[in-house]
Amino acid sequence: MRRAERLFQIVQIIGANPWTTAQTLAQRLEVSERTIYRDIDHLCGSGVPVYAQAGKGYALLEGYQLPPLMFSAEEWQALLTGLAMAQGWAGQRQAGVLQAVQEKLAMAVPARLRAQTATVTAPALPERRMLGALLDPLQRAIADQVKVQIHYRDALDAQSVRTLWPLGLYFWGHCWTLVGWCELRRAFRHFRVDRIVILQTLGSHYPVMPGQTLADYEALEIEQCEKREADERPLSLVRG
Repeated sequence: MRRAERLFQIVQIIGANPWTTAQTLAQRLEVSERTIYRDIDHLCGSGVPVYAQAGKGYALLEGYQLPPLMFSAEEWQALLTGLAMAQGWAGQRQAGVLQAVQEKLAMAVPARLRAQTATVTAPALPERRMLGALLDPLQRAIADQVKVQIHYRDALDAQSVRTLWPLGLYFWGHCWTLVGWCELRRAFRHFRVDRIVILQTLGSHYPVMPGQTLADYEALEIEQCEKREADERPLSLVRG
C-alpha cells in the first residue's frame, strides 16, 4: 500500500471512531506502530487536526471532514457508467475491486451526487460470469509474469494446446482477446478468451525479453496496420 493511500485510510479510520489506538491502526493497515507514529506526525504537519490522549489513542478535531471530491453531475454519471460497464465485463475479483472503488468514491462526494444512481446497467450475464472465471487468473498471470497453458478451440473448431507468456488483455466491446508470446510458434499470437477451454497457470516465470514484450507487439501491429493501409491506398493519377 502506498503511503498516500495509508494516510487517507488513517484519517478515515480515526474519523469513524471516537478513539483509535496506534496498535489498532497498525493491525488494520498491516504496518508497524512506529510507521503509524510517523504517519500521524506527517498528518499533523500537513494541517490535519489529529490529537492524542494518553490511554485512549487518536481522534480528529470535531467537525473536521475530508474535502469532498468536486465532480459535476455529468462527470459523476460518466464515472458510474464506466464502473458499471467494467463490473459487468470484468473478472469476478476485479468486479469486486471496482465495487469497492465506487463505494470509496461515494463516501467522498457531496450527498447530492451520492444519491444518484447509474443510468446505464451492464448486468453480469451467465456467459460473462463464466468468462470472468478466466479473466482473473489471466490478469494475475500477466501481473506476475507467469506462463500459462491453454487448451484452445478456434473458429473452425480445431483444438490445440499452447504454452504462452501472457502479455495483455484487450476488450473489443463484444469479446476479450489474450495476447501472448507463443512458445510453439515462437511469435506473438492472440486468442479469444471465450474460446479457451482449459486454462492452467504454470509455476514458471517468463523473462522480459527484447522483442517479446507487449510494447513490441503493439509496435508491430501498428507497423502492419500502416503497411496494409498503404497497400490499399489507390494510386494517384498523373496527368500529362
